[in-house]
Amino acid sequence: MAKQTFTTGQVLSAAQVNALQANDYNTTVSTKTASYVLVAGDVGTTIVQNVATANTVTVNTGLFAAGDTLRIQNIGAGIATVTAGTATVNTANSLALPQWGSGILYFTSASAAIFFPSAGAVTGAGGGKVLQIVNATHQTQVSNSTSTYADTGLTATITPTSNTSKILITVFQNGCSKSTNDTALELRLLRGATQILLVGGGGSFTMSTLTNIIETIGTSYLDSPATTSATTYKTQFLSVQNNPRVTVQDGRSFSSTSTITLMEIGA
Repeated sequence: MAKQTFTTGQVLSAAQVNALQANDYNTTVSTKTASYVLVAGDVGTTIVQNVATANTVTVNTGLFAAGDTLRIQNIGAGIATVTAGTATVNTANSLALPQWGSGILYFTSASAAIFFPSAGAVTGAGGGKVLQIVNATHQTQVSNSTSTYADTGLTATITPTSNTSKILITVFQNGCSKSTNDTALELRLLRGATQILLVGGGGSFTMSTLTNIIETIGTSYLDSPATTSATTYKTQFLSVQNNPRVTVQDGRSFSSTSTITLMEIGA
């Protein structure tokens, strides 16, 4: 329940007293699905941000008095940042709340507030911090006998919380082999349909028709997608000599499960 104002000598009804008592246990909750600018009626309430992308809660002057408080919670996937509009907002920690983070906004005057984040806040404002991790695996054997790139089946998708974030991609393409003819396996990493890294161009090469299983081709790459939209990374492979055949996730190998890990790194 929002803060109420009473006058001297006013007699409260039973309903008003019950409402005040209930407020000791349950504050009024207002859920927002986009960036939000606080209003005077928010004093004493809980603002819940439920936004999939990075968003803000803006604090302006002249709306609250010294001693007023309100709680801000973030249940959305996007980082919610308490932002000073015309008011001043100070904190000893961070103004950024990750998913499931919360904090108390305490006003020291009509134009200044202190934000006390819970332990769930992004310590150090997120710079160089890991904001989220996505991991995927693929075990199905795939072969290619041409010099045209084909999907290995290994793919993962991440939705960055900020367009300034970087994505650290780690790939372990396992069960890599060639057989039947004198050829080699070439592997590349893509963001969407764009090649961002040639991982290996001579995998399993033997200069003969002998079968060669080299187990793993691995790499790490730091990408800057500059977006807050869902971003897919995957690997593709081909037969360098355009003949049979090269294989990934080869069931004859020691480990035929490939892995890809995506880590969002705050700017």
